[in-house]
Amino acid sequence: MRFPVTEKLIQRQINHWSRLRELLRDQPVAAEVEAGPVVTISRLAGSGGRTLATGLRDRLGLQLQDHSIVDRIARTRKLDPELLAMLDEQDFRQTDLWVRGVLENRLFLKEQYRHALTETIDELATPGGVVFLGRGANHVLGHRATLRVRLVAGCATRQTRLAEKMGLSRAEARALLDETDRRRDAYVRKLFGADPHEPSHYDLVINTDRLSPADVQELVLLAMLGVAHRDHKQMSGTV
Repeated sequence: MRFPVTEKLIQRQINHWSRLRELLRDQPVAAEVEAGPVVTISRLAGSGGRTLATGLRDRLGLQLQDHSIVDRIARTRKLDPELLAMLDEQDFRQTDLWVRGVLENRLFLKEQYRHALTETIDELATPGGVVFLGRGANHVLGHRATLRVRLVAGCATRQTRLAEKMGLSRAEARALLDETDRRRDAYVRKLFGADPHEPSHYDLVINTDRLSPADVQELVLLAMLGVAHRDHKQMSGTV
């Protein structure tokens, strides 16, 4: 799904963001200068979230932040990465974490993790030019994000994709899908008190059953172009 008429417009906007990044790098005090795009991607397992994130990273020259967010928290808070990984998109149990934290003389529970996660995502998003994969970034940033995307697909499609990608039987793929979806669902509900399936938490929800990765990326770029055009009109006072 290519839109030749809009391809030049998309490339023009990409070039615009690139020039702004250079300007911000040369003039860090220019707080009023528009930052680069900030995209958040939420996804069901096997719906193509990582493919989209890496595609946007390569096409737009963005930073990709996923589990690297947790690595950053571990470094800045001087925490055990293995202990912190138990909180990363997991259906974590407070009691287990409390016992392990006490034994290691380093307690770090849900409230502390949520604060550190929010602070870290805010820091990474401020200069712009970043795509967040998971970690509830859409809930942290809200409308401050340029675009909040949710990818979904039918169970049969996701099962086939995962089985082919990882060399699993269909039964094994289905079990892994169910467990991954359950953990991610519980993570968002427990950490942010939100329903990850609620469409109003996103600007764009895409069913990838019948769309190729290139189709999905094109739709997201078009949506970003629309947002950039709207923001430009608002800044120029034409709306």
